[in-house]
Amino acid sequence: MDGKPIYGEATRRRLFKVVCILSLFASMVPDASARQGVLSRGDGRSSEERAGPAPSLKAGAMPEYVRGLFLAMKGDFQGAIESFRKVEGVRPDEPALHYSISRAYYSLAVLDSARVHGETAVKLDPGNSYYARYLARVAHDMQDYDRAADLYGKVALSDSRRIDMMYLQALEYLAGNHPEQALEVIEKVVQIDPFNDEALSQALLLQIRLKRYQEAIVTLKQLIRQSDDDAKLQLTLGDLYAQNGQDDLALATYKALISADRHFYPAWIAMFDYYIRAGRLADYKRELSAFLELRPSSDDTFIDVARIYLVRSEKDSLYVEPAHHLVDEIIARHPRDTRIYLLKGIYEMRRDKGQEAMACFRKAILLDSGNVTAWEYLIMTQLDLAENRKAFDLLAKAKKRLPRHMARWKTIEGYALLHGGSPKRAAAVLETVVRANPPIRDQELLVQANANLAMAYDALGRKKSCREAYLRVLELDAHNTLAMNNLAYLLAEEGARLPKALKLAENAVMLEPDNGVFLDTLGWVHYRLGNYDLAREMIEKSLATGIEEAEIYQHLGQVYEKLGNPEKAREMFEKSKAGKSKASK
Repeated sequence: MDGKPIYGEATRRRLFKVVCILSLFASMVPDASARQGVLSRGDGRSSEERAGPAPSLKAGAMPEYVRGLFLAMKGDFQGAIESFRKVEGVRPDEPALHYSISRAYYSLAVLDSARVHGETAVKLDPGNSYYARYLARVAHDMQDYDRAADLYGKVALSDSRRIDMMYLQALEYLAGNHPEQALEVIEKVVQIDPFNDEALSQALLLQIRLKRYQEAIVTLKQLIRQSDDDAKLQLTLGDLYAQNGQDDLALATYKALISADRHFYPAWIAMFDYYIRAGRLADYKRELSAFLELRPSSDDTFIDVARIYLVRSEKDSLYVEPAHHLVDEIIARHPRDTRIYLLKGIYEMRRDKGQEAMACFRKAILLDSGNVTAWEYLIMTQLDLAENRKAFDLLAKAKKRLPRHMARWKTIEGYALLHGGSPKRAAAVLETVVRANPPIRDQELLVQANANLAMAYDALGRKKSCREAYLRVLELDAHNTLAMNNLAYLLAEEGARLPKALKLAENAVMLEPDNGVFLDTLGWVHYRLGNYDLAREMIEKSLATGIEEAEIYQHLGQVYEKLGNPEKAREMFEKSKAGKSKASK
């Protein structure tokens, strides 16, 4: 020999892997004499007798099994299965063989067959934790979370130190919507390792989810002891006290946090919420006054708190008076801060109180004539009030005073012209923004300009230009639901690229599931595709949101016609007709 290796490096690596796999195969047969295993070595025979294959193994079975392993390593899983099947004819009760077949099917994403052979391997060798863990993964992929949880549980029982298996069992219970069982498992982990912060945190979350607030309080206190009195955990403790009806303890917790750190603003907000929900507005106002006397660490602190309460007031009437009082108090203390006037103006605008909103925006401009946002909101509010002449006068003043923002003023002008019934003029103005040279870099502004330009093109019957404008919007903002919806409807009306229209409409509804207009569009796309049952379901959902539009009733009537229900169709057409008559008035 010249000293060169007999095999190349790649071949030697493959041989080493096969040897390892065969060793694993042998180790998976704990009692070979009892099983008459393929690699049986514990049968009491002499070494000479054991030199050849086991008598229970028919000639050719082992090479076929090795061939199957090689094929699986090469990625030829179908070929591997064929080889393993030949071995199965000789050794149908060999768990390692069924495991190998299962893995091959799993690699081919044939989960049913992978599951069958995985179950067989576990049945034949119930003590093999490796098989059980693998089968649990297959069961999970098949969404049989209960079986996966059962398997992980059995592995954990075989070794009480396997906390990782208990975690996986708990996760499977959660996936199967069994939070009680998940909590039971996590609590066992805590019993094994009471200083395990991750387990305690998981237990806490599940206890809160199950509204077991007293148990959650006990768990949280243990976490606090182990985390050097973390302020955020203390704040959560106060919230749990409040949820559990222990009001005095909740309030004492919030006050203790504030006393320790006057600038821990979440504690202030939690205390305000407590007083508001308890109806103790006098106490709220007293503590609010103390809060507003602080020297905040950021100029935005008071504005951010005001924003929180104004948003809450739109969803919960309990917060209306406290939010107004907060804003008035900030204005009283900071009368020259334009941000609070802008915030209040936007809030009034959203409540359809246009005159009050304009007063706020005018005040902001009076304090800072260069405040572009205030000018923009003032003009838009005038347009919403249908005071178009005044809006255009303000727009002219804004152009003169702030010429550096001409692209923004042109975008607003295009919007005003479009909604004033002049789509051709609107398109001409908006095109100067979209096609500006050098190009405008403000993406938000370009999104607004292109969206309005698309609607102008639509009104002018320029469908191709309209589609292109909406596509530009989506290139700039991939999650723009307005562009998704309108482009989907446009494609549906044209009967072109309906699969694309369906995807756009589905994405819009996914992002805004309660938007009646978007639901109608999705239904109309299904109608165009011939999916009449789905079309009916979506359009009925649209009307259930409270939207009242003649076109939607017209769509539903056409769907009922296709479904062979002329009576319901006539009913919807009558409602559509009534809606059009009402709109014309």
